[in-house]
Amino acid sequence: MWQYRFDFYDRYGAPSSPSARAALARLTLAPRLTMKVNVWGFLFAALYFFVKGMWRKGLTLLAINLTIPLVLSAAEWPAALGQLGNLVTGVTAMLTANYAYYLHVVAHSRSWNPLEGLGRRIDV
Repeated sequence: MWQYRFDFYDRYGAPSSPSARAALARLTLAPRLTMKVNVWGFLFAALYFFVKGMWRKGLTLLAINLTIPLVLSAAEWPAALGQLGNLVTGVTAMLTANYAYYLHVVAHSRSWNPLEGLGRRIDV
């Protein structure tokens, strides 16, 4: 499965690139989900990144996970919204884990940014 993802990223680039988005649109549902979503990343978030050797990105996700409830608590928001940190971290990990692991293995990325390479670039 990782080889399939790595081949796709080698051929089309980051998932947010125009060529990758066009290629993803041509795929059927199951392969598209394989490329875009990592269920283990959602379920285990920062721990998944640690296990895969991307501890810097894992620490960033963990910091986000701990900061959101603290900020919401300081703002005296309802305690139930403190779970928002878990949801944000899980969804971020789910959507970024595949490409982050590709960058870790192929490009030897040592970035702390879990969103590395996924943003749309605007040329000025």
